[in-house]
Amino acid sequence: MVINENMLSAKAPGKLILSGEHSVVYGAPAIAVAVNHYVTATFSPSDTDTLIITSSVLGQSRRTLVQLEHLVAHLDQRFERFLLGELAVQDVLQTPHDLLYYTALQSDSLPSGTVTIHSDIPTGAGMGSSAAVIAALLQLFQSSSCAQQRDDKKPEFFQKVKYCERLQHGRGSAIDAAAVTYGGVLKVQADKVTPLPLELGDGWYHFHTGTPCCSTGETVAAVRAKFSHRTDLWQQFAKITQAFEANIKQPSRLGSAMRANHQLLQEIGVVPAPVSALIAQIESMGGAAKICGAGAHQGETAGQVLVYFPEQNSETLSAQLGVCLTPLQQQLNGAHRG
Repeated sequence: MVINENMLSAKAPGKLILSGEHSVVYGAPAIAVAVNHYVTATFSPSDTDTLIITSSVLGQSRRTLVQLEHLVAHLDQRFERFLLGELAVQDVLQTPHDLLYYTALQSDSLPSGTVTIHSDIPTGAGMGSSAAVIAALLQLFQSSSCAQQRDDKKPEFFQKVKYCERLQHGRGSAIDAAAVTYGGVLKVQADKVTPLPLELGDGWYHFHTGTPCCSTGETVAAVRAKFSHRTDLWQQFAKITQAFEANIKQPSRLGSAMRANHQLLQEIGVVPAPVSALIAQIESMGGAAKICGAGAHQGETAGQVLVYFPEQNSETLSAQLGVCLTPLQQQLNGAHRG
């Protein structure tokens, strides 16, 4: 195998929302944790006039630099049409690879060569796969050669991730961009990101209920249409997130906060019935669980479910529930080179 000495690589973690999904869009705080599931991107430069992007999820696409010259302006215009109500959020991007090219084109010069993207983050699962892809690509093409991003550069990088991600999720929150940038546990409110010096410890699991039939952007839009005026509802979410942060080391109170969070998520209609039944089973056994992403306003699956069940064996729980529980493992550093 011939190794290309000019090849670059970067990776970015996925995330799980511990508290505050949906309400974070309306200014309430949310808490998330970066997890050890990754998007890895490599780039081999060439002297051709073509940028090739190969994704383990989307397949391969190639476009000449001439074809890419006006892509950023074109997609910015389509996003403005979304803001004006002329386009649905799912119609802003015209091909699945558009977001990848758009992100690559945020570099100072048009890159030519081959980008290869591999992901072990399930798509549409509430784990921030889009933000992780964006962050890995931005790391590839940023001017700094440092493997680990400096803390003072992270706010600027966070804004870049958020800016690109808007094409996918519309008026979504900043929480995915924050988690993949900073790593660890963090609180997000509006655009303010506060890293929390916490280690969650044992008893945390997650499992995949299946990819929802509707995108994050669609579900966020559906909730907005029905509940954007319900300030009382978002205030209740905010109180639960505050309780979650205050009781992170107190299992009984933490479980109560998660169960209350689940009830509010059911109220806004983003927990499909089969997922709700599984969570009810976990609660009947003494644990707590909730969706930890946008969920879904249609269909029977809702991406990832977060489970808190301290002092229990994951294999025993998995057998009893009929699902595969994965122990939650924190990732501390966020997106980085290498």
